[in-house]
Amino acid sequence: MECKALRCLKCFRPEDFCLCSHVRKFTPRSKIIILIHPMEAKREKLGSGRITRETLENSELIMGIDFTDDKRVNELLADDRYLPLVLYPGDDSISATNPTKEQKELLSNKIPLIFAIDGTWPCAKKMMKLSSNINSLPRISFETDRVSEFLIKHQPHVKALSTIESIHVLLDDLDRNGLENLERKHDALIDVFKKMVQMQIAVATDPNRPSYRGRKMSKDRTLLIREKKNRSFILK
Repeated sequence: MECKALRCLKCFRPEDFCLCSHVRKFTPRSKIIILIHPMEAKREKLGSGRITRETLENSELIMGIDFTDDKRVNELLADDRYLPLVLYPGDDSISATNPTKEQKELLSNKIPLIFAIDGTWPCAKKMMKLSSNINSLPRISFETDRVSEFLIKHQPHVKALSTIESIHVLLDDLDRNGLENLERKHDALIDVFKKMVQMQIAVATDPNRPSYRGRKMSKDRTLLIREKKNRSFILK
């Protein structure tokens, strides 16, 4: 009888592919709240939300679909220390990349409380639509030419980024504009993310493992795009 591999209780990966020793924790000024869809939570060995939570000391991960009546979300929204925002594109969104003078003052006066939605495009759109308390928040977004390094997943668009990559870009822009003081500590997000991708590719290309994908997966894998026509995307 074959025994199942022991798993780490933090990252939920097999012990020989545990990521915890690669996590370098840091505390940004902004408080990041990851709203994760239940379907994404079930795929955590491929997802990046939990890794983001483990790396950001002052972050939280909350699972659900409709957060309108979520007790913890509403507690955070009612806290006067914070400036609640949702990481989501919009015509009137605050630009983390090129903020106006007024936007800089707004982000400086209180601690940014930034909700990031972790889910596929259809799931994220549904979460925004149902969660009236989140949908009504001011939006913050960024501009980037970065190409995702999530090589183990098909991406819906060449500029579609994973949750952890999006948060890294956001913090990078805020830091560059004097709204964080990170001294490149936020690069820990990308470092552990790259390690996760490398490990997953190693598993998929190992013929001695049940998850071996043969010719479907290569160690020299490049980004795969599965275009979704007639859609606008959640994170740019």
